[in-house]
Amino acid sequence: MEEFEKKNLFITFSGVINAIIEDKRKNPKNIKVLNSFEGNVNLGLQIEEEYYFWLNLTAKDGDYKLNRGRLENFDLELMADPEDLMYFSNGTYSTVHMVTKKNRFGKRKLKVKKGGRNLRKLLKISKILVLDKIPVEN
Repeated sequence: MEEFEKKNLFITFSGVINAIIEDKRKNPKNIKVLNSFEGNVNLGLQIEEEYYFWLNLTAKDGDYKLNRGRLENFDLELMADPEDLMYFSNGTYSTVHMVTKKNRFGKRKLKVKKGGRNLRKLLKISKILVLDKIPVEN
């Protein structure tokens, strides 16, 4: 993968994650979850069979920062195909779908690695990274 492709992928995912967090901040019921989540999450985007493009999301006191690279000290590590992660974030794919179905490389759509006892962080990060459903008016 060329450097400009890596830069474009980072800009794309940075925009998506920042937009989701901003959208979440507009709903008062999400403020507590957004402000209380603290942790370091590695996001591995599976680009090829054996190649992951690594990003890290650091959250503290309601401030979220997305950077390139993989953190050595992390709470969670999520690995997914970028397309599957986008469908997960927009609510098309459920968490159950992501952990039980296979991606285009024959691996689980979402692989989770814990950096300790962080099951609660996994549940919270899924609330943060997935857009809220917008009620449809008839």
